[in-house]
Amino acid sequence: MSAEWVQAEQSEGVLTIWLNRPEKLNALSFPMYDEIGRLVEKAAKDDGCRVIVLRGRGRAFSAGFDLAEQVADEDAESRIDSLRSGSNRTRWTIWNSPKPVVAAVHGYCLAGAFELSLPADFTIAAESCQLGLPEVQFGAGIAFLMVPWMVNHKQAKEVLLLGDRFDATEAFRLGLVSEAVPDERFDERVYEVADRLRKLPSGALRAHKQGINRAYETAGMLAHMDGWVDTAAHVSTFEDEVTREFKRQVEENGAKKAAAWRTAYYQPTPRPAEPSQP
Repeated sequence: MSAEWVQAEQSEGVLTIWLNRPEKLNALSFPMYDEIGRLVEKAAKDDGCRVIVLRGRGRAFSAGFDLAEQVADEDAESRIDSLRSGSNRTRWTIWNSPKPVVAAVHGYCLAGAFELSLPADFTIAAESCQLGLPEVQFGAGIAFLMVPWMVNHKQAKEVLLLGDRFDATEAFRLGLVSEAVPDERFDERVYEVADRLRKLPSGALRAHKQGINRAYETAGMLAHMDGWVDTAAHVSTFEDEVTREFKRQVEENGAKKAAAWRTAYYQPTPRPAEPSQP
């Protein structure tokens, strides 16, 4: 990983962690997840840090996990280890951080990047942001299965089984983001929320965050999500003609063209004309 792909800036108690791979729409890798987790853990011990903000430079928060890495051949045991000790470890670090975490998402917030935003305490989304978990469309597993704990079961199936993108307003309606704000107010609103959080009594803030989180954990969320990881790792081994073709597209034509192929493939098939009545 380039040392510049994840950057950190701290000012007046606010640590901003920047995804800095704009030419790739901030596509994520396991080393990037590791660095984000390391920074969040370091901030937990820093008395000068009061709040953490996750952001992306350029046109997007992140288009998700780097597809070239995602479709690469890997045995199930290695994939499970990558998920548990890599991406999911960082997501749980965000969930458990004693410092409040704000995910500020714009442009695209898809797949692994969307999963990165879910355990944040607040997700501020620009109205034009496109969000979603498209993994089912190319035969991959959802590594961090938090959506069913945030929405009702019909909504969870709509999000996870169709894999479609939706805008920030729809994400807010579903309860998957804290608020959807006009694009021109996005930076200002992120600043306002972070500024309020840094001024609040840190002990009370930490205790209330833990209390809210424990409500979900005691209901079984942690055990359910942790137990799902093994299944998620095996899902990618369920090959068929669609998953094979998508992998070929990524390997031969690159992620952008592969994503375009996937979008075209899932367009509705023209409905057959009904036979005319005699």
